[in-house]
Amino acid sequence: MSFFQVGRSPIMKIKSEVLALKYRPQSFNDLIGQEEISKTIYNSIRINKSPNAYLFTGIRGVGKTTFARIVAKALNCKNGIENLCNKNFCENCASIINSNHIDVLEIDAASKTGVDDVRELLEFSRYAPSVAKYKVFIIDEVHMLSKQAFNALLKTLEEPPEYLKFIFATTEVKKIPITVVSRCQRYDLLRIRSEILFKFIKHVAIKENKSIDDDAIKLIVKISEGSVRDALSLLDRALISNSENKISIEHLQNIFGYVDRSSYINLFKLIFNGDEPSVLNHYRSLYDSGVEPQVFLNEFLEILYYIKNISYINLDSSSFSLNDSDYNNIKSLSKELLTSEVLLFWEFTLK
Repeated sequence: MSFFQVGRSPIMKIKSEVLALKYRPQSFNDLIGQEEISKTIYNSIRINKSPNAYLFTGIRGVGKTTFARIVAKALNCKNGIENLCNKNFCENCASIINSNHIDVLEIDAASKTGVDDVRELLEFSRYAPSVAKYKVFIIDEVHMLSKQAFNALLKTLEEPPEYLKFIFATTEVKKIPITVVSRCQRYDLLRIRSEILFKFIKHVAIKENKSIDDDAIKLIVKISEGSVRDALSLLDRALISNSENKISIEHLQNIFGYVDRSSYINLFKLIFNGDEPSVLNHYRSLYDSGVEPQVFLNEFLEILYYIKNISYINLDSSSFSLNDSDYNNIKSLSKELLTSEVLLFWEFTLK
């Protein structure tokens, strides 16, 4: 379970061709990567012990809002949580998916930050649900609420009517007052592991009848940094850029402005040999290839990390990061350097 599950049937027919929406999970069985969280929430609703408020936190694109909507559906599905709609949606589930259910209100805290907005929400909460079992308030990016808005929420959050549930989502949980966090059941969503994300992206490519090299998929997985939405957006971009031929890693490197690791390893060799003219020329070629500064620094630091720790890394455990040639080149370079030199260079690079 967790954000999308490989092998499951696609969610539902959605008019949009954007992959991130087309393959958005609609039930706990569609999810990938957060098994324990999915199981815990499912069981709590099944035995009628769901909390007053949920708090989902994690990086972008790991399923916070998706989880919120699935929980809202699980609480209100006319078929019950054990038969939660996945294809033929009941009236409640269909309305929640389309964000127009009268008793399930989604709010973007980035645009509704003030205390007056929250008071209006709480006034609405005084009335029992019209058609569903529970009235559910989903507040996205909840950390954007003002201090006064949070204070206005506290009393209702601790002792809400039995028909009312809050679901909060945030990328910056530290900005939420501890008095609010302590009143919620908190779930920290993890980055999706590389091998899981690889299988999912490959599955989507097959479903879309597109041909893409495994190495190209690995590049998408790496750049997405554990975010399913980012990975799907990158795949979308790749498919649009080359709709006829098989998509290769070289093609994706060009359109993403991504440079092969061997270029970084060669740059390190020149740096540690003190060959300043060659270093500048080599860096200029990297710059001209269109690599973004943030991507360059991340790759640079990662290679430096491997140089320091390569003796503790076996090739199998880093198969999504290093190929045979890169692994051997880094291992050879590492033997020529003192640990103190590498640490000093690491500190210099960070600054």
